Amino acid sequence: MRLLIIGSGAIGTTLAEAIQEMEEFDIFYITDKNEDRARKIAARCKKAKFISPTDESIKAHLKNVDLVVEAASQEAVQHYVPIVLGMGVDVLVMSVGAFADDDTRERCFNVAKRKGGRLYVPSGAICGTDGLHSASADVIHSVELTSTKGPKSFHDNEYLKSKGIDVNALKKKTVLFEGPAREAVQNFPKNVNVSATISLIGIGLDKTKVKLVCDPLCDCNTHRLEVKGEFGHIVCETDNLPFPSNPATSYLAALSAIAAIRRIAGNVWIGI
Repeated sequence: MRLLIIGSGAIGTTLAEAIQEMEEFDIFYITDKNEDRARKIAARCKKAKFISPTDESIKAHLKNVDLVVEAASQEAVQHYVPIVLGMGVDVLVMSVGAFADDDTRERCFNVAKRKGGRLYVPSGAICGTDGLHSASADVIHSVELTSTKGPKSFHDNEYLKSKGIDVNALKKKTVLFEGPAREAVQNFPKNVNVSATISLIGIGLDKTKVKLVCDPLCDCNTHRLEVKGEFGHIVCETDNLPFPSNPATSYLAALSAIAAIRRIAGNVWIGI
């Protein structure tokens, strides 16, 4: 199999190193607007080849690619995913918060249906999505997500600036946001991809409730998922260690993508 990674940040780098060791892939490509960073990854991985991030270059290589992994940004999803799906190629999306935009979501989902390319979204930095998915086969009454992170995770956030909130000045746990998942994704695009994921699995972006908490003493990213429905009651809490190079991202998010790629490339799926 052959694969293309779009993005060479913390997750893209981790994926490249993992795919380098997977026997299912004989070659993979990597691209990024930050060409120097992507080239350095390609130089370290024998199976990797850098390609230009231009539409022409990507379209040319899609003819020889089985799977594309987006690990860049919501903007990358909006731009590249319709192109990939439009050529009938499967794509795994990490920046699932992009699907909080109705036009982007409908466009991508419809292209996938028309052209036959599969669109995958891994579980990311949260546990319990399997139970939520099963529960969605019947009536779900409520889905609530509480995410607690340290100040570094909320660095340079425009929403907090507009509210006059300086997370570095906080002395105790403080609720930064409480409301529907749609608003959480829009206001904290680097922090709450998991809220978009559980919304798409469950009861939607407007009914899923999200609370974001900043804890100045926190050294991990914690997600607490609570689901109530006809099936019963789920409470699932995940304590994630963040990437040292990107505190807003949990290491488990990259591991979930690696696990998803292995399942896609293989023939046996356990726990589907």
